[in-house]
Amino acid sequence: MKISEAFDLYKNNYMFVKGLSKRVLENQDYVKNRIVKALGDITIEELTLEDVSRWNNTLHFRLLPDGALQERRNNTIRNDLIRLKMVLRYVRILGHECLNPELIPIPKREDTRRGFLTPEEVDAMIENASSLRNKLVISLFYASGIRLSELIQLDRDSIYDRQFTVVGKGKKMRTCFIDERTEKIMNEYLASRSDNCPALIVSAKYKARMTPTNIQLLIKNSARRAGIEKNVFPHLLRHSFATDFIRKGGNIRYLSPMLGHASINTTLIYTHVVDNDLKKQYEMFHTA
Repeated sequence: MKISEAFDLYKNNYMFVKGLSKRVLENQDYVKNRIVKALGDITIEELTLEDVSRWNNTLHFRLLPDGALQERRNNTIRNDLIRLKMVLRYVRILGHECLNPELIPIPKREDTRRGFLTPEEVDAMIENASSLRNKLVISLFYASGIRLSELIQLDRDSIYDRQFTVVGKGKKMRTCFIDERTEKIMNEYLASRSDNCPALIVSAKYKARMTPTNIQLLIKNSARRAGIEKNVFPHLLRHSFATDFIRKGGNIRYLSPMLGHASINTTLIYTHVVDNDLKKQYEMFHTA
């Protein structure tokens, strides 16, 4: 069985049946393509530990469109190796003789400190957005902390009394909320529309539900118009929502279900802002 066939078998017969998201399935294909590109589409039975080491070495850098090399984060490499191990375990269960996945070491997960926008930067983005729709997208991300895929799902009648339900990762439903500002912008935006599309956010040109790429561009352009030099993307607004919640004294046990995290340990990454505030207090009041 070829490596590509093993990856496809695991994806189609296990991951798809389990109901994993489209994004996870796409990521599986990306990993498959990277290992095939590095090693060739050899059979899964002839894959050796030396082959895995050789593939691992190619993962540390990726070629950008302009020809420059960009160093990959350790967590990306870790993800690729974990996916290979899952495929190997699966084909061994099916009776194929192949490399024991337990022999493949997995690098430790890097602690990552999440970036965020300040409330003033978000205000500037909303004020400088080029349309009511764009203002709504920015305000909605920041007010609710929803993911890009969840925002795209929303219909014009999804939000009532400043709350709504989304289906997030693992097809789990959760309740989200918006603030007065977002509600006001939303009502103005909906009142300005004359189309019959059920989606809450629509393409001005096609009167259809917007694509992830177009929303990402919308966010980047709004940040540029506001004079923000940070790399701004939809998920950064989600981080900003969580950071602001913690900074204002919100309980992390309530934040976790609002973000749709399966474990509160995932939410703990946002406590870095508390550490920053403690340092400021120390520097302000400590006398040497």
